[in-house]
Amino acid sequence: MRRGEAALREHLRSQLDAHMVGLGYKAPRAVADASKAPEIVRRNAARGKIAYGETVLVADLQDEACRDRLVAFSKRRTRRRSSILFFVGVVEAEAEQVEKVLVEIGIHGASGGGHVQIVPLPAPD
Repeated sequence: MRRGEAALREHLRSQLDAHMVGLGYKAPRAVADASKAPEIVRRNAARGKIAYGETVLVADLQDEACRDRLVAFSKRRTRRRSSILFFVGVVEAEAEQVEKVLVEIGIHGASGGGHVQIVPLPAPD
């Protein structure tokens, strides 16, 4: 990973985290196996709901492992079998491209909505 790419990812991760906190997902949630965990796992303290967050660049979607990871997180369910809200943070300029790929791999509806939400985030200055 290039240095600039790492800085971009960190920026996107902090922006996505702030977005999730703004929606009420404030409590960080511990995970048993960090290797199989999404980048961000938060819980809404008032409602008890869990939400996942991942940052994605268009270049990442060329990698089959990245696609498999996104599909796996989108299919996870709670103990009561309800969907877990999944936020995918992307650079604003790449949002349409990422959305097309997510529709192709079957984790995002062509009309949007659902439990997988694409969150366009501003690139750093």
